[in-house]
Amino acid sequence: MTEFVKTVGKMASSIPTKRQFKYPSEDETYVRRLGSALLSVWPSIAPEVQQKILNEATLVWDREYGQSGLPQKLETFIKRHPARIG
Repeated sequence: MTEFVKTVGKMASSIPTKRQFKYPSEDETYVRRLGSALLSVWPSIAPEVQQKILNEATLVWDREYGQSGLPQKLETFIKRHPARIG
């Protein structure tokens, strides 16, 4: 029984904790500007990096927590805003 507890304890400690980027309301303008800048260069970002950014975006804390279908909504949002490259 003690070995089981040790094993479960090791497994639990190896589970990554959910990271959340939280910001005060006065920093919201910076978050919006960074998001806009990201959209403007989106096509020039490698597909694997795009996927990583989308994955991270589904974990980010915001004031409207609990959006259903968030991954699909994010992809649709990106497609609606063509890049300003050039």
